[in-house]
Amino acid sequence: MTVIRTLEDLESLFGEVGAPSLQKETDVLHSVYRQWLEAAPFAVLATSGPGGLDASPRGDPAPLVRVTDERTLLLPERRGNNRIDSLRNLLSDPGWACFFSFPA
Repeated sequence: MTVIRTLEDLESLFGEVGAPSLQKETDVLHSVYRQWLEAAPFAVLATSGPGGLDASPRGDPAPLVRVTDERTLLLPERRGNNRIDSLRNLLSDPGWACFFSFPA
């Protein structure tokens, strides 16, 4: 069994990063990705805060999100259980991730 204690330990188990996986990185929303997002009726918003991690399901008829420009997505906040865990987390840590699901 290999015990991983450092970044070097971890990286030694893997090869070089594939060029295509680096080329797909972008700091703006690509037009193809925009089309996918605009077709999505469901997403899961993931946030982190003082109380831990939160994954909050979101759904509406597509498009769930509104893309206002290549750097801005608007995700609706619907009243539900009123825990507002995601919103609380975003106040303390603006980092977030979103998983979008869309019909094929």
